Amino acid sequence: MSAPWFSVATRFKGITEVHGSVDEPKILEMYRLAGHPEIQHDETPWCAAFVGACLRLSGFAGSDSLLARSYRKFGEDLKQQPRRGCIVVLWRGDPKADTGHVAFYDHDEDDHVVLLGGNQGDAVSTRRFPKSQVLAYRWPVETAPLPTNTTLPNILTVDPADAPPHLLAGGPATPGVTLDLRRQPRATDVLAEGSVGADVTALQTALVARGFQAGPIDGEFGPLTQAAVTAFQTAQGLPVTGIADNATLRALGIASVQPPIVVPGPRPFDVRVPGAANGGGRIPMQPQSAQSQDILKLLLDALIAKQTANVPAPTTPSAGTVDTSQLLQAILAGLSAKQLPATTPIAASPSSPSGTIPPVLSPIDKWFGGQALAGKKTALSIFAYAGLAIFQALGVAGTATGTTATPTGQILTTLIAAFGGLGGLSKIDRVVQMLGLIAAKRPASP
Repeated sequence: MSAPWFSVATRFKGITEVHGSVDEPKILEMYRLAGHPEIQHDETPWCAAFVGACLRLSGFAGSDSLLARSYRKFGEDLKQQPRRGCIVVLWRGDPKADTGHVAFYDHDEDDHVVLLGGNQGDAVSTRRFPKSQVLAYRWPVETAPLPTNTTLPNILTVDPADAPPHLLAGGPATPGVTLDLRRQPRATDVLAEGSVGADVTALQTALVARGFQAGPIDGEFGPLTQAAVTAFQTAQGLPVTGIADNATLRALGIASVQPPIVVPGPRPFDVRVPGAANGGGRIPMQPQSAQSQDILKLLLDALIAKQTANVPAPTTPSAGTVDTSQLLQAILAGLSAKQLPATTPIAASPSSPSGTIPPVLSPIDKWFGGQALAGKKTALSIFAYAGLAIFQALGVAGTATGTTATPTGQILTTLIAAFGGLGGLSKIDRVVQMLGLIAAKRPASP
């Protein structure tokens, strides 16, 4: 009986965990495929994660557990008659404890079993274990669709001939399961080791026709095909990668040339605004000249015109009429805690006897640094958060959440977020105050 998961496991031989703050991304991906994406460090025991990931990548379901003994009752019981590729569960430390080890059976050597597994010497390797430690030999039976969002190779790229029938077109499928069927690569795709199909056959044929030995023309991109691609790239002066990219395929004359995609340019558009006379209108705009401040000014003008359309004109015009440019200046001055130009008049008051708008400060500004920090608190919090992220990446400070959370990381993150939030609130308060001053226009001259 075929054991496709064993073929996948063999491909991973040599993967080793990284000690220290850096982690092996392939091992982290195995945790995720085994149903535990929360694990972010490869020094967490991963023998069960390796078994679960290999099963998922071959079209079978795992135990969804990181405990080795979770496979003791898994699948079909082989009693004491193991066969190559079956799952072997062993006790470790104490036969009655929950600790153990799980791996794939390779063969017997006297009174030992030779197993292919993960976390064996901190790596995917083959090792001998005493038969006296074996608790169970199990065989997977429950099928599952292949994961589609993983960087690890699956059985369809590792060994398509060993793929289970439910993964191949026309084969029996598990009821109620959407299958991830194999897609043949196009000539414009990058072909690399593990690719299969008619395009690989065309690649091998073109290489052999030019005198580069790619091995048997079987539609499988293996080491011989990769060596032939490398030799061809060297002879043609192309970047030597061993991957048949578009440049390599074009040099071999088998890449289809796609017509350029023409992206239509922007069209003119109309801005519909309310009008005082006829209740509405359209203003034509050109995309090249339409700026955000132009559109905002048009909308503000239209809103002011709509509000004043039904108000009788005063007999004496006001000398302190406010236009939309004053509103925009007030908003920008409030956000940045700056003083408005002297050309923006307001009604004289004890706080502003000259009739000009002084710099506006919110109570938050007065509590935190006054004018010196006004308008700068949000930017400072962003820089502080970036610095904290750097320290967390270096392992100097912990995070606020997750398995690496520390009280220091939680306190610093809370303080930085609170400081930035107060900065945002102070900006809103300054804008409201500035608009209030603008609304108190200078009274008309008698």
